[in-house]
Amino acid sequence: MINAAISWSVSPRDGGQFWGQRMALATSEDMARGLFLQSALKAVRELGDEALEKRCISACGQARFFDFFNYPIRQHLQMLSAAMPALAARHGDVEQALWLMGHCVAMDFLESEAGRTMQVLVRGEAKRLVNNLPSTYQVSVNGVRSVKWTGPQCCRFSMKRDFLPAAFHEGMLVAMLERMDASKVKVVGRQVDVLDSEYDISWQ
Repeated sequence: MINAAISWSVSPRDGGQFWGQRMALATSEDMARGLFLQSALKAVRELGDEALEKRCISACGQARFFDFFNYPIRQHLQMLSAAMPALAARHGDVEQALWLMGHCVAMDFLESEAGRTMQVLVRGEAKRLVNNLPSTYQVSVNGVRSVKWTGPQCCRFSMKRDFLPAAFHEGMLVAMLERMDASKVKVVGRQVDVLDSEYDISWQ
């Protein structure tokens, strides 16, 4: 399931050092919408338990996020830093836990008002969804994203200045495409720099 290749010196298995590196790069302009952070807390509870959710709330200093307010991306990183040791132990390793969290967050987004609106706009078509991924992501988090088509049902999706690891986005992308008319969905992510990643996406 997980194919994210880590190509810099600090891997997710290094725990606090890994998340600390990303938090150190975050500025006051790096924000995420509340719906994204609230979905992340819900995913922690579903993949872990209530005690782990409380630990994440303590780490980020906030228990409730309003959907369309902006919050520092640092709070999301603080959540993940607190959650990953326990989730990795429960689900096999950090990459698997991140994939599952991304999948849960995407499923929650698809049930939100913004997610339902997106599904209406793309008419349930995978290609329309992919073409709209840059703007869909922009609803939730800052960063620059682009799509380059390499075939009728395959493309490369690139992210720049995105603070979450490739495995997390693999899970998100698979969840969103599986909700469309796509079958045999494959998403392979690569971390090309600390805050930059790219994803080879294909389906039938």
